[in-house]
Amino acid sequence: MFSGVKQLSHQKRLPSKGYTLIEVVVAVAIFTTMLMLGSLALNQTLMHYKALAQKGFRFWEYAKIVWLDKSIASITDYFVKDRQYGWFPYFKGDLNGFSYVSLSPIAETSPCVVWVLKEKNEKGKYDLKYYELPVLTKKYEDIERDFVLKYYKEGNSFSILDDLQEINFQYYAFDFTKRKYEWYDEFDGRLKKNLPSAILITYKDGEGEKRLHLKVNTNSMMKLIYNEIFPYK
Repeated sequence: MFSGVKQLSHQKRLPSKGYTLIEVVVAVAIFTTMLMLGSLALNQTLMHYKALAQKGFRFWEYAKIVWLDKSIASITDYFVKDRQYGWFPYFKGDLNGFSYVSLSPIAETSPCVVWVLKEKNEKGKYDLKYYELPVLTKKYEDIERDFVLKYYKEGNSFSILDDLQEINFQYYAFDFTKRKYEWYDEFDGRLKKNLPSAILITYKDGEGEKRLHLKVNTNSMMKLIYNEIFPYK
């Protein structure tokens, strides 16, 4: 008799099922695609960041040139006197750079004597450097001493352009004897009795030759009568 008794049926246990080859291939393909997309996004981000960084660097390079242009445009005919040459507007320029007095210094709040010089760096290349010192009531001898003894390096300074292959300077001015404007490799206010009307800085970097054409706005001829009014004593 089988009453009250339940007969247990034995079911056959199936073995565990693994991944098929197709499933593995699909998974690897998806993973590879995601990895490639991630790498592409990373590269685009890095390239975008690099472009922004380059724009930032170029902005500061451009800003420094704008500052220099403003300083030169604001050159004032600061008259000094010399026992041999009498009164003359201070400006000195040659193949290594130039010096002047500006009403728009970069770091100071009062007029400054400015030196823009070509200097050789540790790499054997050239830097275009800017220096300024308050002019106060400096005489010609004081400005010359600041340059010869390199006191100008104690003031504010910054590098306008770096690692250049070469730098050249030229000065455009009116020649009273020839009655015409000419370009000069050297210009001295003591001899010319006036200021240059423009300054040309030609330089060569990794991209080739470039030029900075800088205009001088002030060139008063009226002060030339200083020699008659205030003779050197």
